[in-house]
Amino acid sequence: MFISKIFIKNFKCIKELSIYPNEKFNVIIGENNQGKTTIFEALQTWYRCYQLYIRPNKTDFYVGNNLYLPYKDLNFLRLAKDTDLYNSTPNEALIGLTIVDTDISGSQVQFDLQFKINRPQSISNAYLRVLKYNNQQFLSFSTHLKTKNIKLDEAIFLYQTSPIAQVLAQEPFMNEGQVRKKIMRGKSQEVLRNKILLHRDLQQLEHQVSNVLGSEIKFKILNKNQKNKDEYINLQVLNQTKQFDLHLQGSGLIQISEIFATVDYLDSKLNILLIDEPDSHIHLALQKRLITNLKALSHNQSFIISHNDSFVNETDDGELFYLSQDTKLSKELKHIEDGDLIKKDFGSPILTLERLNNSDNIIFVEGKDDKKYITKILEKFVESDIITNKSEIKKCYYFHIRGKDNLGTKLEHNKRTLSQLFNDKKYVVVTDKDFTSIQKSNELNNTIKSKLGSTSESLCHDGYCIESTLFSDLNKLHQYLSFVTTLEIATIESNSYTILDNIINETKNVTSTRYQKLEQQFNSQKNNRPELSTTNLSEIIVDSTGNRDAIKYLMNKKTIREYVTSLEDSCNVTIIPNSTHLSDEDFCITLFLDYIEKIDIHNIIFNNHKNLIEKIYNAQY
Repeated sequence: MFISKIFIKNFKCIKELSIYPNEKFNVIIGENNQGKTTIFEALQTWYRCYQLYIRPNKTDFYVGNNLYLPYKDLNFLRLAKDTDLYNSTPNEALIGLTIVDTDISGSQVQFDLQFKINRPQSISNAYLRVLKYNNQQFLSFSTHLKTKNIKLDEAIFLYQTSPIAQVLAQEPFMNEGQVRKKIMRGKSQEVLRNKILLHRDLQQLEHQVSNVLGSEIKFKILNKNQKNKDEYINLQVLNQTKQFDLHLQGSGLIQISEIFATVDYLDSKLNILLIDEPDSHIHLALQKRLITNLKALSHNQSFIISHNDSFVNETDDGELFYLSQDTKLSKELKHIEDGDLIKKDFGSPILTLERLNNSDNIIFVEGKDDKKYITKILEKFVESDIITNKSEIKKCYYFHIRGKDNLGTKLEHNKRTLSQLFNDKKYVVVTDKDFTSIQKSNELNNTIKSKLGSTSESLCHDGYCIESTLFSDLNKLHQYLSFVTTLEIATIESNSYTILDNIINETKNVTSTRYQKLEQQFNSQKNNRPELSTTNLSEIIVDSTGNRDAIKYLMNKKTIREYVTSLEDSCNVTIIPNSTHLSDEDFCITLFLDYIEKIDIHNIIFNNHKNLIEKIYNAQY
């Protein structure tokens, strides 16, 4: 038996929300004040209503009129007054669970058990009226349980753990009924000794606690057979040859013992276990082992609220849920479709999700250095007062899509996952041109926009890669090189044009080493890039060698380095100091970052960079 849907309407901070949990294990994350704990409170409220409607014979529900839930019994809710229970007027909430089970033939059946909860208009803080929303569903559920000889009070049990600093030093002996009543009233920690005493399989409990703590734990009840003579339970814990009373143990051991003693002590068809922020009272080293052991429990559906990445990283597909304002507006909370994307791509999944939630735009960049370049350009534009609307700059979060191969598939996959979580984001895709012809590049950008939506943007650097945008305006490139070398622009131009013309001529020569290497690189990329399937290298050559201004499409990192070192030699200057030990990539990083770092000094601005910052950040000049 498991919950397949939780429906909450007009309850505290939730206007309306349908939750579709995993049948075994659920981790709910999200920013504060979005309603994670409210979900737990709704489940607890539903459970109180469920118990309220069970008749004394334990096999039928009461039929007909309202029943009443005293306000004083709502001590498990965070309320100052009874109207705090409702999101808005009228003061009526609806909470429902859709419960799935198998019938005696083995077929799956489901029951939609909803309760209406309202308050009387004339009396405050006295009681709440509770009414079954669909009596037939409750009748079907009770009939179903009768065929399986299960009583209503034995079918479902809900338990929420709370941080426990200590337990009672003196705990009196109790019977099973008294223990169960304490648990149901939220005072489970007051009967931990009794739960261990009455546990059906003490060795199993010791094994579970030992597994989580990573050391052997033994519970010794010294007066187990003295319950008719002694008033209090004498329970000692043996841990690594040291023996102390239970209330002298650390909070981690007590909390873990409390969880497993309670869950295993109960034998309901469905045990609903609610754990609110276990990371606040269970040590990081124990959390992964706790998750493993919780997942091993049978007849148990666990819900964990966490702000800790350990719990996120231990979830499997279908177990991770992100609650945000966007989720609440959509009225549906479903598991994150691709949990691996969240876990693998985010250094800190929870922190990253919060940053995503607070961002206006989501930016997909191809290269790992693109974010560093673009954010640095923005910073310099702001410092230099190039941007006029500084207060309106959009907040952006960057995704690194690791190359242009299978680009459409990767973008669709990432956007589908992110759209589950956020529905008001603008997507901007920034890619290198690489070997794409001008025509194919425009077609690719249009295809990407159609996949991501009309508000999205798809941009291609005005050059082979982002570093080659320095060649998108040769006059400005020469100005920058003149600034760096202190040489006259005429000297820079003369030597630069000679080098560029040599590169163009060699590229046109199909027998040259340059052409053959270019062809080899082109063929290696063609296999994984659908937009190149109908492109020939000759088209790229035509685009790139028609004139000097088009050479930006040829300037890959190796060629950029070749150009700069040739210019250094011909002009007898140093542009990149101590460059011999640098790779082509590091050489280009050094060059491009030096240009960016000194924007506020040389004030040489490329139109391509202005367009990039405008589209990504909504910058105005």
